[in-house]
Amino acid sequence: MRTPTTSLLAVTAALACLAAAPAPTVLVGSTETQGHVLTDTAGQTLYVHDGALCTGPCTDTRHPLRTGADTLPTLPPGIDGTLGTLLRPDDGSLQLTYDGGPLYTYTGDTQPSDTNGITPDWHTVPARYLPTG
Repeated sequence: MRTPTTSLLAVTAALACLAAAPAPTVLVGSTETQGHVLTDTAGQTLYVHDGALCTGPCTDTRHPLRTGADTLPTLPPGIDGTLGTLLRPDDGSLQLTYDGGPLYTYTGDTQPSDTNGITPDWHTVPARYLPTG
């Protein structure tokens, strides 16, 4: 009996790639008013600000989404955009960014689908899906 070694090797290589893929550092959640938005790994809605970096008293209610230097910022499969990091000037920590905009959670959001942090200057981050085809 002939053993399909080529197929077995291909399957093994594919499984190894899947196992090595880093877990997303940002997820997608569903909200009643904003549709699908980016969230942190706990499901809390993420926000971006129109103005300057949120520092000082601003961070009492807007928590920067921080990450470690050894963490590769990763979006879920099928989501368009670029995750990156910036070095925060106030404490030297790394903060995640989406398409260059620093990401924050809001202390007034108590449930994963909450969007209480929306103001004229603060916005949720819509999940932009890659085209399929």
